[in-house]
Parts: sequence; C-alpha cells; structure tokens
Amino acid sequence: MPGPDTIFEPLWVDAANGSDVLQKKREEGEIDEELASRIAQLMERGYVVIPGAISTGLADALVEEIDNVADNPDYYIARRARQSYAHPSKDIYDDPTFRMIDYHVNSTLARQAIFSPPLATFLQTCFQDTINAFQCLTFNYGSQQAMHQDGAYVVVSKPLQFMASWIALEDVSPGSGELQYNVGSHKLDDFMFPGNSKSWNPGLHGKEIHQEFMQQLKDLADSDEYPLETFLPKKGDALIWASDLVHGGSKIQGNHTRRSIVTHYCPLSVKPNYKKFSGHYSEALDND
Repeated sequence: MPGPDTIFEPLWVDAANGSDVLQKKREEGEIDEELASRIAQLMERGYVVIPGAISTGLADALVEEIDNVADNPDYYIARRARQSYAHPSKDIYDDPTFRMIDYHVNSTLARQAIFSPPLATFLQTCFQDTINAFQCLTFNYGSQQAMHQDGAYVVVSKPLQFMASWIALEDVSPGSGELQYNVGSHKLDDFMFPGNSKSWNPGLHGKEIHQEFMQQLKDLADSDEYPLETFLPKKGDALIWASDLVHGGSKIQGNHTRRSIVTHYCPLSVKPNYKKFSGHYSEALDND
C-alpha cells in the first residue's frame, strides 16, 4: 500500500484496509479464488502475472500487423529515440527504438489484446469502474529504460489510480532487455516534486530534483530490501503492475527482440492529463 503519509486517494487494492475489503469480497462470492489470489499478489508484491492472458494466435497476428504498419502509415503514429512523432515509414520502423504510440486507437487486434477477458476482469475488479486504456505502446526491442515509477511521467487526475499491463508477443529470452522490477516497491512513501506533485514537470521543477528522484530509485535497486526480479514470460503472458512499482528495462545483450505491447489504464472517472488539452480521446472497454 502507499506510504502512510500519502495525500492521494488510492484504489481500494492499495488502501490501508485493502486486505479486509478483499476478504469480504471473497466471502460474499463477489470474486472467485483465482481472482482473489491474483489481487492479493498485486497488493503484496505490486504486480501479478497472468499466464496466457491472450492466445498465441492473437500474439502472432499482432506481430504480423505491426510488421506491416509501414504499408499503411497514415493510420498510425510512431516514435523513435525521443524524436518527433511521425507516421511509421519503413526507415522509422527499422530503427531499434521504434514504437507505436496509442496503437489501440486504430488496431482492433490491439484492443482485443489489451481488453482480453483475464485482463479486463482483473482491472475492472480493481477499478470498480469502466476501464479506460489511455496510453498504449508497442516494442520490438527492450526499452533499456532506467528504473522508474510511472507516476512521475504518466499523469492522471488521481495519481495513484492507474495500472499498467505488459503483454508478451513472443517468448522472452535472457539478454533481450527484459522487464525488471523491485518487488514490493509500490509500498514506498510518495516522492513529492514541488507543489505536492507526484509527476515531474521539467519546466517547473528542473532537472536537479529529477536526478534526486532517479538516484533514490537506483539506490533502491542496489539494495536487498525490495528484491529485483526479471520477467521472462511466454508468448501471450501478461504482467499487470501498480502505478508506483519501481521497474525498468535491463540491458540488451546481443540482438534479441522483445516484442510486446504495453498499456496504461485508469478508471473512466479518472482523467488523463491530455484531457486538459484535447477533446475526447480515449478507448473505454465498452466502446468496442
């Protein structure tokens, strides 16, 4: 659960009485034992693995579709190595840092994957609300991203009320830049940026405090208090993690791919930050 001094409203699964609420739901038959066990793991460890969250056939179809996005580039938006957003031409796709941005908006296959029944049931139970997938990325190779907490960069109106999923589109092998995380690190006290903010605004907050934030997480990764684990899933397996779980991408060794699709979700009642700047742009569970 979040640190005792948090000023933010958590989801019930992160609340101080979360275990009691879970037990009541179990006793009243609101959730079955498998789902209860998965929620208990999320509460304790900050993540849960859902084997076979999507079929291997769907995973293969997604890989084929992603491999051919350059044939219809106007339908999609991509990015590489923090360069400007662009349509996925062949040269952009061939860049190792290539990723599709909000791929689910124009991909029926992506929506089938990120809202697959095992994922949707779990998230809807945790959110107690309609699920909004407000950000979706694809990866051909590991991100090698430094250890971080999503809340510093993924901004929503209730900073603790979102989760993420990572779906393997192929068997993940060692040395491919595997996803890694510090078990239980979602229970850390809030790191606060100026203005009682959970998120980092470079223009307002500057780089120095961000370096302090990243150093704190690096020190955590080097300690034994929150063990570092690596995710080596099979094709179709998914990982769901809490908003404050410390995670990142390990170093790539060789030329292994790590095909995957990553999604951030929040309850429909929680507003992603882009809502301040644009009109309606979301993809809710009951919209498709």
